[in-house]
Amino acid sequence: MKQQQVTALSAGAQEDCVQTLPPAFQGMGSIAHQPYFRGVARRDLMAAVNTVARDLGLRPASVVVIDALLSCLPCKDSASGKDAPITPLTLLTVFAANDTLCFRAKGITDRQLRRHLARLEEVGLIQRRDSANGKRFPIYRGGKVVAAFGIDLTPLLLRADELMALAQRRRCEADELRGLKSCIQRLRAECLNRALSDEATAFVEATRNVLRRAGTTLTQARAILQQLKSLLTGAPDENDALETAVETKANADVIAHPNAAPQLSEPCKQSGTDGQNVRHKEPPNSYTKKTTQNPQTDRWEDLKTLSAFYPKAPTNQQELTRITFEFGQMLRIAQSTISKAISTLGYWGTLFVQEQLALKADAVRDPDRYFLKAIQTRSQREVGHGQLLPASC
Repeated sequence: MKQQQVTALSAGAQEDCVQTLPPAFQGMGSIAHQPYFRGVARRDLMAAVNTVARDLGLRPASVVVIDALLSCLPCKDSASGKDAPITPLTLLTVFAANDTLCFRAKGITDRQLRRHLARLEEVGLIQRRDSANGKRFPIYRGGKVVAAFGIDLTPLLLRADELMALAQRRRCEADELRGLKSCIQRLRAECLNRALSDEATAFVEATRNVLRRAGTTLTQARAILQQLKSLLTGAPDENDALETAVETKANADVIAHPNAAPQLSEPCKQSGTDGQNVRHKEPPNSYTKKTTQNPQTDRWEDLKTLSAFYPKAPTNQQELTRITFEFGQMLRIAQSTISKAISTLGYWGTLFVQEQLALKADAVRDPDRYFLKAIQTRSQREVGHGQLLPASC
C-alpha cells in the first residue's frame, strides 16, 4: 500500500498551531511539518512492535524504551480520559527528561537508556532532534505545545502499517507452528511404537530437542513432519508385512506336515577351490587402501545438528547434494547462496558452515546474509596442509 506523505497543515491542522516559527528554532519537531499517516491506537502499535522485535533486531529492553516513549505522547481524550488514536495532529516529539523515561522504562539506568536510544535510532524507529545545548523542551504558541526539541517518533508512526501487517503474519505463523508441533508429537509417539531401524529411531528421538527450541521455524517443522510421515508409510511397514507373511506360511507348513523335518536354507555354492582353503597373496598397497576409512564419512558424526535430521551419512554425490540444499532450505538460505558456497568451499565445507549457522539459528536475524559473510571469511583463509575444510567434495 502506497503512502503519500503530506504535512499536517494540508491534512487540516489548526491555523494557530502551525504558524511559521522563527529560524532560531529550525531543526525541532513540529506538528506543521509532520507527515500524514493513518491513525493508530498506542496499544495496538505497541503490541505489533513487541511481536516483531526479533525481526527489527531489538532486545526486550529496547522494546520497553519504546513503550516508555509512546506513553509520553499527548493522546489522551480530555472528555473520557481514555487513550485516543495517534494522528498527524499529535505532537510526535517526546521532550521528557531522562529521569522520567528511565522511570517509565522499568527503572533502567541513564546509561542503559542512552544505549537503547542509540539502537532505536540505528534501526530507524526514532530521530533525535537536539537543541543547541542538548536539552529537550517544548515550544508554545497560544498556550498550546506546537513543537519541541527531543526524540521524534515520526519514523515509527510512518512504519505503523508495515509493522502491524508483519505482526499479523508472525502471529499466523506461530499458530501454524503450534499446530505442526502437535501433529509431530502425535506422529513421533506412533513412530516410537514401531520397529524402526537404529538410524530412524535416532532421528525420532532427536526431534524432541528440535521442537523444544524457541527458534524452530515453519520450514524445519514441515521437514520433520514429512520425514515422520515417510517413516510411517515407508519401508519399515512393508518389511513388517513381509515378515508376517513369511511367518504365516511357515506356521501353515508346520500344521500341514507336523512330522516333517525343518527345511534348511540352500547352502552356498562352493567356489572353484572345492572347499579348499587357498591362501592368496595381495600387494601390500592395495590392502592399505581398503582398510583406510573415508575421512568425509567420519566427519558426519561431528555435524550434530545435521546428523539429527539425516542420521545416515550420504553414500554418493546425489545424496550429498540433496542433503546440502534441503538443510540449507531449512535454515532459510537461498539456493543461489548455497550454490555459491559449494563452488567456493565444496559440499563438505558448505555443510560445516551450515552446521555452525544451525547452532546459533535463534540469534541470527538474516541467515542468508550471515551465510554469505561466512563464505567470504572462510574463502579468504590461507589453506595449507592439514586443512579442516576441503575445497571440493
